[in-house]
Amino acid sequence: MKEYKAVKVKWDVNLEKLNQAMNDMAKEGWEVVCMSAEPPYNTFYFVVTFCREA
Repeated sequence: MKEYKAVKVKWDVNLEKLNQAMNDMAKEGWEVVCMSAEPPYNTFYFVVTFCREA
């Protein structure tokens, strides 16, 4: 069975926050399934969906 988690990450010019969030989740065994292509509707957040085997 797979477990999913969506995470909202604030956008920044250098993508450092996004990279850090993805690295932190990878350390816990999560894999990226989907990520918004760009911040939708000027909210300046990325939505990243992760999954892992439960």
